[in-house]
Amino acid sequence: MLVHIRKLLYAMENNAMLSAIKKGFLLVIPVVLTGSFALLLLNFPVPAYQGFLAAFSGGMLSRLLTFIIDSTTGFISLYLTLSISYFYSASFAGKNLSLRMMSMVAACACFIASFGGEGGALTLSCFGTIGVFTAIVCSILATRLFFLLDLFIYRRYRSYAAGNDIHFRSSITAIFPMAVCVTLFAVANLLLQQAFHVGNLNDLISGVLFRAFGGLQHEPENGIVFLVLLDFLWVFGIHGGNALDPVAQTVFAGGASSTVITKSFLDNFAVIGGSGSTLCLLLALLLVSRQKNNRQLAYSAAPLALFNINEILVFGLPIVLNPVYIVPFILTPVMSMLLAYGAVAAGWMPVVQQSVNWTTPVFFSGYLATGSWKGVIVQLAAVVLGTLLYIPFVRLSERLQEGREDFLLQELTEHFRRHEQNAQRPRYLDRNDSLGIIAKGVVGQLRTDISAGRIPVFYQPQVDINGKVNGAEALLRWQYDQKTLYPPLVIALAQEDGCYEKLTWCILDTVCRDILAIRQQIDPQIHIAANIVAQQLNDPDWTERLIQLAKEYDVCENLVLEVTEETSLTNLPNITADIDRLNGDGIRLAIDDFSMGQTSLNYLRSNRFHYVKLDGSLVRQVQENRRSYDIAGSIISLGRNLGFTVIAECVENEALRSTLLELGCTVFQGYLYSPAIPLRELLFYRPVQQGTDTQ
Repeated sequence: MLVHIRKLLYAMENNAMLSAIKKGFLLVIPVVLTGSFALLLLNFPVPAYQGFLAAFSGGMLSRLLTFIIDSTTGFISLYLTLSISYFYSASFAGKNLSLRMMSMVAACACFIASFGGEGGALTLSCFGTIGVFTAIVCSILATRLFFLLDLFIYRRYRSYAAGNDIHFRSSITAIFPMAVCVTLFAVANLLLQQAFHVGNLNDLISGVLFRAFGGLQHEPENGIVFLVLLDFLWVFGIHGGNALDPVAQTVFAGGASSTVITKSFLDNFAVIGGSGSTLCLLLALLLVSRQKNNRQLAYSAAPLALFNINEILVFGLPIVLNPVYIVPFILTPVMSMLLAYGAVAAGWMPVVQQSVNWTTPVFFSGYLATGSWKGVIVQLAAVVLGTLLYIPFVRLSERLQEGREDFLLQELTEHFRRHEQNAQRPRYLDRNDSLGIIAKGVVGQLRTDISAGRIPVFYQPQVDINGKVNGAEALLRWQYDQKTLYPPLVIALAQEDGCYEKLTWCILDTVCRDILAIRQQIDPQIHIAANIVAQQLNDPDWTERLIQLAKEYDVCENLVLEVTEETSLTNLPNITADIDRLNGDGIRLAIDDFSMGQTSLNYLRSNRFHYVKLDGSLVRQVQENRRSYDIAGSIISLGRNLGFTVIAECVENEALRSTLLELGCTVFQGYLYSPAIPLRELLFYRPVQQGTDTQ
C-alpha cells in the first residue's frame, strides 16, 4: 500500500501541468501573505483598534492598508497567471529565459483578453480572487499554445531577421505566436458571450457553479457539497476560497430566518484555521509529529493559523498534491459543519446571526458569531474531533516521508544507470521534478561533508598469483542519510555541481594519509591507486599541488594515479609534460578500464604508464566470448612486451581467475578476494588460499 502511494506521489510531482500549478501558487505566497497581513491589520476585531485606525491622521493607516490589499491580493490572478506560466514554460523552453518571458507575457495577455466584458469594458476586480480559475486555465492553455506555434514557426520559417541582437530576433520570431494566442482567446471570449450570454470565461465558470449550487436548496447537503469542492480544489493547488468566493457570497449569503448554513457559519464552524480545518492539522503535528522539520513548520505556521491564514501549512507540508491528506482535509470540515449544524438543529446553539471577519481567531469567532458561549463549546468539540481525525494521517505521512527519500534515491540511481549503459550523462540539478529535488539534496549534503572532510574511502585489495597483496584501489563509498550511493552517480553529481575538484582533493588527502598506515602494516613497497580524470593531469598547477601533497606525506613511491580510459588523452597540450613530472618524482600512473579505446598507445610505448587495468566488462566476457578472450590476451601480451603490469578487475570466481592466469595475467582485483573494505579491515586483511571464493 505504501509503495503504491509513493509511486502516486512521484507521478503527481512529475506531472508538468500539476507541478506548475503547485509551484505557481508557492511563488505567489509572499503576495498572498502580504495581502492577508494587511487584511488582518485592517479588520482586526477589536473596537478600540478600529477606532484608532479611523482616527489616526484622518484614516491614513486605513487607506495605506487598503492600498496594500489592492496591490497584492487585488491582482492575485494576474500574478498567478505569470507564475504558473513561468514554471510550465520550463518544460518547453528550458534555459531559454527570453522565450519563457515571452510565453509569460502571452499568457498574461490571453488572460486579460478573456476578461473583456460584453461592452468591451474591463474592471480591475477581474484581476483579484474572482479570476483565479481563469488564471489557471489561461496560464496552462496559453503557454502550451504559444510554444506549439513557436515550434511550428521555427521548423517551417526560421527567422534570420536583420540585426545581431539575439533578443531582437527572438522578439521578431514570437510575433506570430503572440498574435495568434491573444486573438484566439479574444475570439473565444466573444463566442462565449454569444453562446452563453455571459461576459467572460469567469462569468461562465461562476454561473455553472452557481447553478450547480442553486439546485441544492436543502441543508445541510449544499454545505457538504460546497466544502468537499472547496477542499478538493485545494488538494490540487487551487485556492478554493478564492475560486468559490462568488458562490459563497451568493448561495450562502443568508437572509431567510430559517437559514442555518451561511458564509459566516462556514467560516467559523467548518473551516476552522482555514480550508481543511488546518488548525486541527496544526495541533496534530504539534502533538504526535516526530520529525523535526514538520514540528518547525508547525511552529512557523501557528501564529498565522490562529487567524485562519493557512498558506504556509498547506504549501509547506505540503497538502497540495499529497494523497495522504486528501481524506482528512476534506472530511474534517464536513464533520465540523455537521456537528455545528446538529447543535443548531437540536436547538442547543443559536443560529449564526452576526457576520464575523474571517481573520477572527477561533473561540472568539464562535462567541461573536452566535452571541453565546455555546458557540465556543461547539468550536472546541470540532477542534478536538478534527485533531483526532488528523493524527493517524500525520503518522502515516511521516512513515511515507521516511521511505520516500529511499524511493527517490533508488529512482535516481536506476535512472542514472540506464543512461550510463548508453554512455549518456544526464543532468539533474537543472531539473524541477523529484529527481532534481533529491539530486539537489544529495549535492547539498556532499558539499557539507567535503568541507568537513567526511568523505569515506574504502580499499579493494589487488592480489598477485602468489596470494600477496601488492596494491589496492581507493574507492569512494560516500553515504547519504546512512545509505551508500552508487559511486559513479556521486562523481557525476559532483562534476555537474562544480565541487568535483574539492572532492578529488579530499579523497587524495585521505589516501595519502592512509598510505602511511598501510605501508607500515602490509608492505613498504605497496602501491595505492586513486582515480582522477585526464583533464586534471593537463593542469600544471594541479600536478604541482599533487606532488607537494605526496611529498608532504612522503608517499610518492606508493601513490598511483588511475586515469579512466573513457577520457581521451589526446588534445591535452600539457599532459605529457605533467606525466613526466609525476614520474620524475616517483608517482606512477595507471590506465583504468583499458579495452583499446581512446587512449593513445604512444603513452604505453614510452613507458609513461606503469599499470593497465583491464575493463571489467571485458573481463566478465573472456570465458564466453572468444573475441573478448583474444582482446584480453592481446593486452596482456602487450603489457609483457612493453614492460607494464596488467591488472584484471572484476575477478569474481576461481574459474575466471584461472582463465586470466592462462592468458598470462598475474595480478587480480575483485570479489574473489575481497570487496572494497575500510582501512581498518585492509590493515588486517590476508587473502584466502587460491581456489577459494570469498564472495
